[in-house]
Amino acid sequence: MRKPRLLVTALAVSLVANSFSLRSTRLEVKSARDLINALVATLNSTSEGRIRNFIQQWALPNASIERRTEKWLDLAKQGGPFKIVADGSETSEEIDTMVLDKDGTRLAFKLHIESKPDLRIVGLQIAPAFTVEGLPTDFASWSDLKQLATALSKKSQSPGMGIATIRNGVAEVGVAGVRSIVGHDPVQSNDVWSIGSIGKSICSTVIGRLIDQRKLAWDENLKTALPGIPMNKLYEKVTLEQVMRHRGGIPQDLGFRLSEVQRIVGSASTPFSIRDHYIRDILKRRPIAAPNERFEYSNGGYALLSHIAEIAAATPYEKLVKETVFVPLGLAHSFTAADPLPKLRPTGHVQGPKGLVPSEMTGAIESMFAGAGGGMFMSVSDLAKFGQAHLNGLHGIDGLLRSATVKRLHQGLPEPPGGQRLYACGWGIETLPGLEPFHGHNGSNGTMRAQLAVFPSYNLVVAAIVNRGGEEEPAAGLEAVMAIAKRYAGKP
Repeated sequence: MRKPRLLVTALAVSLVANSFSLRSTRLEVKSARDLINALVATLNSTSEGRIRNFIQQWALPNASIERRTEKWLDLAKQGGPFKIVADGSETSEEIDTMVLDKDGTRLAFKLHIESKPDLRIVGLQIAPAFTVEGLPTDFASWSDLKQLATALSKKSQSPGMGIATIRNGVAEVGVAGVRSIVGHDPVQSNDVWSIGSIGKSICSTVIGRLIDQRKLAWDENLKTALPGIPMNKLYEKVTLEQVMRHRGGIPQDLGFRLSEVQRIVGSASTPFSIRDHYIRDILKRRPIAAPNERFEYSNGGYALLSHIAEIAAATPYEKLVKETVFVPLGLAHSFTAADPLPKLRPTGHVQGPKGLVPSEMTGAIESMFAGAGGGMFMSVSDLAKFGQAHLNGLHGIDGLLRSATVKRLHQGLPEPPGGQRLYACGWGIETLPGLEPFHGHNGSNGTMRAQLAVFPSYNLVVAAIVNRGGEEEPAAGLEAVMAIAKRYAGKP
């Protein structure tokens, strides 16, 4: 099994060195920006003592020092070392910075602060970054999707790219480049790609179908949904909707070492049993927040949801996805890790010491995180059709789901409170400069990057994927979304 990679994804930025001293002290911290740099350096030490001392020195006494130390140490060991790659926004109450974790996944560290009377930390939030500054200027005159895919794959140095759109019910697809730098087979329109964390929107759709069928309920709690599975009592009243919104306090589990995966999986051999082992492991731990206390992006939460779904339906999650989403929508080029994948398909790539090298993620971690997007493969056309099903629901049309169910899945809440970014149930809601809001998600397994965007105002769906991981920003998929949406802004 290859080294596990993280399934949570974020928009990347150009890499710069993090030169902040690991010996930061109060005297060296003169600003909020210094403070978040010192925090990252402290986490990178993976020293329990240093982390505890940092918390005692800088954090408001609004949580147990031992509990916070435990959470931050777990974050440091799972994701570190972190590299600061760009400064984000800064206000008197929040300061953001973009980081890369040990596997190259891009995350936003959001430090909630109190500036007066003294600079203090209120809380730390880790989330995928859904925003970029500015619009692309060099792709505004694209002629067709193939030309746009060619230009974007070249800019992002990706071997291949696929883009699909559905606008006012008319579908188009354009592909460019090669499936792999080895062999040079050209990308085909029906090729399947890894969609990464876009699988969270599929998982919430499965839950929505089960809610429509009255096999589950929005306010059903974990104790009821997981009968017979022991759990920390603090999880018992957490609801399915809170978990779908990343507000259930479920451990984030943004990454694992191979040894940790092997410990959790143990003797489990089927996808269902692997998830059962993982869910039992999660629920033994303490929550990272109280129910509805705050947004904390969690791969573990969506793994939990997939297991709840398969228990409620008495059907393994992979089969359930096919029966409740792929087959009803006629998605003939969509697969799970339990399916035999097409032999000829785009291969993922990562940056090696001497350039790009082919890379794929396989193994038990795909089954563990199926609900979070592990082992989900779709063509860009199928991904766009999935987006169209949700667009129909947002426009009041019953279909795969009841329109009321779709609208509730897409009802976003600010993260953090008062912020511009919204997160609903497996869908982020973002407003890019000069455009109407879109509902979507990005995704990556570290070797590919995908983007799905649904624009209700433009009656437009865009899906775009490249077969390369990496740090280029804005991501090629998001640039495709912006270039295409700009074309239709203000048009019927």
